[in-house]
Amino acid sequence: MSTDRERRVKLSMAVSLLARFVTLGCGLIVTPLMLKAFGSELYGATASITQFLTFINLLHGGVPGVTRAALYKPLAENDMETVSKILNEVKRFFWVVGSVFAVYVLVLACSFKAISNTDVIDWSTSFLLVVIISFSTFVQYFIGISNNILLSAAQRVYLLQLNTIITTVLNMIMVVVLVRIGSNIVVVKLFSSIVYALSPVLMWIYVKRSFHLVKVKKSNEVFLKQKWTGLGQHIAGYLHSHVDVAVLTVLTNLNLVAVYSVYFMVLENILNIITAVTGGMEAVFGDMLAKKETEQLKKTFDIYDTGVSFLSGTLFTVTTVMIVPFVRIYTDGAEDVNYSRPLFALVFALANYYACVRGPYQAMVIAADRFKQTRKAAYGEAIINAVLSVVLVIRYDLVGVAIGTLVADLFRFVYYAYYLSKHVLCFAPSGFIKRFAVNMVDYALSCATGFFFVKFFTITDYFSWALAASVITLISLTIHSFSAFLFYRQHLRDLKNVILKRKKPVVESL
Repeated sequence: MSTDRERRVKLSMAVSLLARFVTLGCGLIVTPLMLKAFGSELYGATASITQFLTFINLLHGGVPGVTRAALYKPLAENDMETVSKILNEVKRFFWVVGSVFAVYVLVLACSFKAISNTDVIDWSTSFLLVVIISFSTFVQYFIGISNNILLSAAQRVYLLQLNTIITTVLNMIMVVVLVRIGSNIVVVKLFSSIVYALSPVLMWIYVKRSFHLVKVKKSNEVFLKQKWTGLGQHIAGYLHSHVDVAVLTVLTNLNLVAVYSVYFMVLENILNIITAVTGGMEAVFGDMLAKKETEQLKKTFDIYDTGVSFLSGTLFTVTTVMIVPFVRIYTDGAEDVNYSRPLFALVFALANYYACVRGPYQAMVIAADRFKQTRKAAYGEAIINAVLSVVLVIRYDLVGVAIGTLVADLFRFVYYAYYLSKHVLCFAPSGFIKRFAVNMVDYALSCATGFFFVKFFTITDYFSWALAASVITLISLTIHSFSAFLFYRQHLRDLKNVILKRKKPVVESL
């Protein structure tokens, strides 16, 4: 790839990784503070409200991906008139969504007390919490999302992540100060929403000053032809991602929602760290497809897939082995519910591992604008997760919803691999089967070895946890490195050339 494209990818990776660590670090401070200050049930109520509010994403999901796919070609050709037309179309769409969101917020605010089956807050408090938590989302719909899409497609993800760092740190400071002075949950959430509302405002200012967008007349020309297909896919994907909390809220209790939210927070941060290191590749794939760099695209994908598999396997092994000891320390002092759930942790970690190694395949599907062709994968994933979660939650509670997530993630992963092998990258299915088998054996062997050695540690605080985690990391790194060297030696060499920026890298496109 060009020097400019390479520079942006590396900068995006570096800043995204920093953002993930900042988010993780702030979460380690904010969540335990909130749990101790307000209790698991009240914390679970705010987590549940947040999840219910995100259901409005069903109205626009997939549109950002479709828009990015439509922007890659005009951005590569510096056709700012077409870029401006596409952005105008997507802005009009999100104004409609924002208006519908206002109605949805009012309905949820009036009904959340009844549907949550909780006595920890009264109706007026639940009403205020819903309205307050929704505020930053309003700002995103009306001025934020279209600008974020443009920056992502233009390979300037690093700016979005830098903005995330700023708002996350400001929010942490605000929450700590307010909790320390004895503020109630409504005041804390109010100031948090105000802080997060600053993010889209900053990006709006940057886009206005940095992109030479032109004023275009309203026309009947349609650029986002697959937006409804993308919307359908996202509805399915969103249901898959958020059905667990909804099922737990309606069929169990908010204490289990709190437990789920803590484990989800840890696993989501690990997944985000991996995504940050390998992030920005969707835009690279889209740029290569627009410029018809077919051979470079295939080689780049192979290296990317190997890198994600190696990093995911290494980090998720450590996470699987060490997450329960971490949660015990993390929730120390919260005595109203049992947070130690080893079986749930194992199944849920495995589900997130597969969601992570699927990343390169999903990025390629979006970059290639193959939403309609792969819609069955998204629909099947959502149906599988919803049905299994509802069926299994009554008997197995948290473990039941985790099983639903795992089976659904596996289904979509295999579907994407099969489709890309036949229609986009044209690789032999045996290559994917080999990688899948190698990944599974590496993961199982690393976890088994890790669980054996962790028994020799007495973990009572963060220091002893970090010591044990370091040993497990070394074990996992050794096993995955040996396996990668044995099966993907050339890909490792190519990846090293990319990282070290050799003069004649095997894959010039990286």
